[in-house]
Amino acid sequence: NKPTLLSIQRCNMKLISFAAASLFASVSNSALPPGYEDELWCQPGNCEIYTNPYGIVGARSTFEKCYDPETNVMSEGVWTGSETDVTVPDGFIQPQICTAEQYSQCEVDTQCTLLISPGCSCYVSSSIHPYQACEDKDCNFSGCTGNECGGYVGVCQPGFNGTGNTCMLEETNDIGNTTAPVPTPAPSSAALASVSIMICIISISSAINYIA
Repeated sequence: NKPTLLSIQRCNMKLISFAAASLFASVSNSALPPGYEDELWCQPGNCEIYTNPYGIVGARSTFEKCYDPETNVMSEGVWTGSETDVTVPDGFIQPQICTAEQYSQCEVDTQCTLLISPGCSCYVSSSIHPYQACEDKDCNFSGCTGNECGGYVGVCQPGFNGTGNTCMLEETNDIGNTTAPVPTPAPSSAALASVSIMICIISISSAINYIA
């Protein structure tokens, strides 16, 4: 599939918001090459959101999600690309980016809380749209000290062109003074969806080269 202007604009929007936050080279995943996750498809009535609780780099599908404003449910979409043979389910649509009225994680920094995940990694959660790395009774936090978030703060990054704000991790010089609670999970079902991360630099450059 040829990169579309809409996909480039989406990528630009996310990149501007993302560039305001720090990227952490010590914790990075690999983004997929062009052709594997070019277009996102969602169920009717959904719009597209961006969420990046760990502030790292990865495939688009890990942080671009479908969201239903009516039910407040986030879900995984279907990704298509020129290098895949994925069939889009009947009725699925290419969603628009959610507006700030439809989805926004924060208004101020205090609505972005630092938490610790199993495996003792630091992440940020929105008080408006909370993300729990693990809600199961078998979550293992052994070995976590409570200081894994030292050196980070949670910030509310502004949206772009009418889109909502996003809670992001940002580095701070106070490495020894930033702490986060080690959760004590109550028995419950596993989290609805695992949310991770995105970057658009590769997608933008590849799309521009393709069009050129």
